[in-house]
Amino acid sequence: MIKKDIYLKNIGEALALLSREVEILNCVNFYDINVLAEDFYAQLLNKINGYNLRNLNAYEKNAPAVDLGDDTLKLSIQVTSDNDSEKIKETISKFIEHKQYLKYNELFVLLLIKKKNYTTVFDTQGLFVFQKNKHIIDYTDIMKEVKTKDTETLGEISCFLEDELISRMQKLKATQASEIDTIIDLIEYITRNREKKRKREVFEDPEYKIERRFKEFAERLKRNYMDLFTIYGEALEMVNTIIEVDAAQDLITIMYLQDLSIKKLDEHSNNPVKALESLIDYFEEQLSQNGKTYDRAAIKFYLINEMIKCNVFPNERSDYNGDKW
Repeated sequence: MIKKDIYLKNIGEALALLSREVEILNCVNFYDINVLAEDFYAQLLNKINGYNLRNLNAYEKNAPAVDLGDDTLKLSIQVTSDNDSEKIKETISKFIEHKQYLKYNELFVLLLIKKKNYTTVFDTQGLFVFQKNKHIIDYTDIMKEVKTKDTETLGEISCFLEDELISRMQKLKATQASEIDTIIDLIEYITRNREKKRKREVFEDPEYKIERRFKEFAERLKRNYMDLFTIYGEALEMVNTIIEVDAAQDLITIMYLQDLSIKKLDEHSNNPVKALESLIDYFEEQLSQNGKTYDRAAIKFYLINEMIKCNVFPNERSDYNGDKW
């Protein structure tokens, strides 16, 4: 493989990795990485395109409508992990409200996760040009621009990414468990520490549980599951092929999870969202006693998956009968 191809491969993998990290961490409401990404992308785009972008939030906290700006080229960039069209419309609205169009000729929306296929018409009131195919960008668009660069420039970009992103993540990984490690260690912790509890008469009916029992929280729970499944579904499937638990052990584990989760649900007045977060906190704290940092979102996905199987927040038969029939 020639040098140029090696550099392109390294750059592509690094940017895809960052996008995935942002998506995972945002699933559990950890947005600090979004702030760090502002400085990172300012430096990266300066190297790629010769811009002179600066992080405006360093001079004015929560600068209105834009995060990065190049006063010479008169271009501005909003950096966000929200890829909904409403967020883009809101950015344009604030850009107009604060008359940023008088200072900047162009507004780009840089998405930290993959963009959607937008059909929305974004109204700029004729004050500036905003073309969704040009001005809404993600890392795939940046890669298209990177591919046009010469080998020397690609080498510089690759080195920058190695220093600023890859090496830091590698150091982090030395003390941070992967999603597979997290799920395996969680299962092993439960297996080691489970206590035999009273066997409950439960009924497995996910639709009843989500749509009726927790109907006030149904949309949020379903959205959490679908978001996390795209990231962790394959990891859980792999864990299930790695770990073999016999039926007797599994029953005790289920009873342990049912008992602990019901206690959390009682503590939080039957609010499954708060009870779930409390359950995640508990397991994260227990696992982290070995000094390692675990993937909180992976813990959340495992527990939501167990909730669907009625092993977390089980439908007790007496309640189920009373409500169902």
